[in-house]
Amino acid sequence: MLKNASYIIYPLFRLAFSMAAGIFLFDRFLSDRLSWPWAFGLFGIAVVLTCACFRSSVYRWRSLFGYLATLSFFLLGGCSVLYQQSRIDYLWPQEAEVYEGVVQTVPYLKGKTFRAEVTVTHRLEASEDTCIREKRWLPVRRKILLYWILDSAGTSLQCGDRICFHATVSRPVSDMNLTGFDYGKYLFRQGISGTALAFEGHWKRLQPAFMLTWKQRALLLRERLLEQYRNWGLEGDVLAVVSALTVGEKRELTEELKAVYSAAGTSHVLALSGLHVGMIVGILWILLAPLKRWRHGKNVASVLLVVCLWMFALLSGLSASVVRAVTMFTLYVLASWVSEERFSGFLSVTLTAFLMLVYQPMYLFDISFQLSFVAVYSILLLYPLISSWWSPRNRIGTYVWNALSVSLAAQLGTLPLILYYFGAFPTYFLLANLVVGPLACCILCATLGAFLLGNLPVVGAGVIWLLTQTTVLLNVIMESVSSLDGSQLTAIHLSAFQALLLFLLLGAVYAYLHRRSALRLMTCLGIVNVFLVIGIWRYGRPFSDSFYLYRSEVYHRKRFEAEVLSSANGFYRLDALKVAVLKDSTWRKKQAAEKLAVDYAYICRGFRGNVEGLSRVFEIRQVVFDGSLNPSYRESLKAECMRYQIPFAELPAEGSYRIVRKY
Repeated sequence: MLKNASYIIYPLFRLAFSMAAGIFLFDRFLSDRLSWPWAFGLFGIAVVLTCACFRSSVYRWRSLFGYLATLSFFLLGGCSVLYQQSRIDYLWPQEAEVYEGVVQTVPYLKGKTFRAEVTVTHRLEASEDTCIREKRWLPVRRKILLYWILDSAGTSLQCGDRICFHATVSRPVSDMNLTGFDYGKYLFRQGISGTALAFEGHWKRLQPAFMLTWKQRALLLRERLLEQYRNWGLEGDVLAVVSALTVGEKRELTEELKAVYSAAGTSHVLALSGLHVGMIVGILWILLAPLKRWRHGKNVASVLLVVCLWMFALLSGLSASVVRAVTMFTLYVLASWVSEERFSGFLSVTLTAFLMLVYQPMYLFDISFQLSFVAVYSILLLYPLISSWWSPRNRIGTYVWNALSVSLAAQLGTLPLILYYFGAFPTYFLLANLVVGPLACCILCATLGAFLLGNLPVVGAGVIWLLTQTTVLLNVIMESVSSLDGSQLTAIHLSAFQALLLFLLLGAVYAYLHRRSALRLMTCLGIVNVFLVIGIWRYGRPFSDSFYLYRSEVYHRKRFEAEVLSSANGFYRLDALKVAVLKDSTWRKKQAAEKLAVDYAYICRGFRGNVEGLSRVFEIRQVVFDGSLNPSYRESLKAECMRYQIPFAELPAEGSYRIVRKY
């Protein structure tokens, strides 16, 4: 380590924290009030003042220099996130238009439609002068989430294909009231500017395709690897776990399998992270061991290892946790070339976070980014403290205690985020994590062995059999742990302020254990009291008991949980209200001697008919249109509602429609 690491570690941590604070606060409060050029101007002024104070020989200005440097990095974070938002946001036309784009990800089936990320390159604009009838392509360069229905010929799309489609592109819809998750903001922070649905006959594959990018080539390679897994005979949960563990593909994971690993406290093994990167480093380092015999073989092996890790990061889709781990290892390698002394773990993780936020400020809002860095910081701070509580006298005891200490440190540090985002806590996570690490390493080794030896008649079959049985064993153990009584504490939902208080409490307890004093003990007790008071008030206050129309279904939300209601005929009685969900042609051309009173008619995709036909059967108080309806069809239904003076509402504007509220 450098002679005086405190001058490097702690200033860097403060500056990285200031930049992260700027990203968060500008995104939260100033995204609609300030443009990035103005923010960049303020940043430039702060930099000039900082440089002036730095060059000044006046000693009393040293504190002002620190404040201005902190302000500069705060504004750097703010203007970077505003600039990134300006590259994502786009004013999409309200009517359907013709667009041209490039498929960026591998399409996969979702329900009855295919879905993929598409970069819209151009939009076709027709001249308003009908005499000229001039058309021109306007540049767009925004990424959207495109859904499309296959045509009768069954034409398929692949990653890298060009596509021309006619659809209405709209900003992603959010629905915090029902789901508790702002899906629209999540997509926006992932770089998705809008969503669109292209119906059959409204899209066409163009030729030739553009030259593939490195990321697109990596995604296509991942698809070939998944196809190889299927050729080995892997299927079901075995295929899902192997795909998630090795290449980060989680499409095969069922909700039941995710629930099993979540209840066991090992969900992190299904999402590529530093654990997997560490295993890959160990495996590759053993394979590259012969290179160390050369004079500069160690450096060559390090370079090859870094290249392989970045290829793996590309293959996994550049998730935040994998990028964090690979960047940290790259920094370690670079530091080993300039100094023979060890590189501080705290410095490397802080520098990695700083570089990632400079490159992509939206990383800050990624759950995997938050969990990954908080877990690493927790291990660096809490693991030495926890491991010092006991010193085993044999290797097995040392391994078990070290594994438990690392798991406990990571779980304690990430506890506020887990309760805030997921509202559940696995009680047997220590037991599950004792076996998940070794078995995951065996699966990675067996997968690599299957690729190397798979063509050998007997040996290859044996390695594939070993891979299958190891994965089955992992699934069985996780299912056994998750089925234990009280394996998961649920419905523990924390607010953002409660999560912050819990972080402060963990920090206060850590400080007290390092240096015990009455003041630090009173601080811990004070935070506990505030946390309990807020929790009692939050859970004791009256709550709304509401019903929602959402995604062609009726949902009932009570406090923090929402469940879908079922009905055989599509009619629901919600207290004194009657709701009809219409998504087929049952009521087309029907008549009734006495009309049935319906408070809400929820018209969804699949409905065949019109409002005039419905009015012959029902006495409708209000019509609600689902966002999945064909735009032109929805407009004709709206025109009928206005003609018959029936109030109507559309879901795309709000995400869901609350129809009942009681206390």
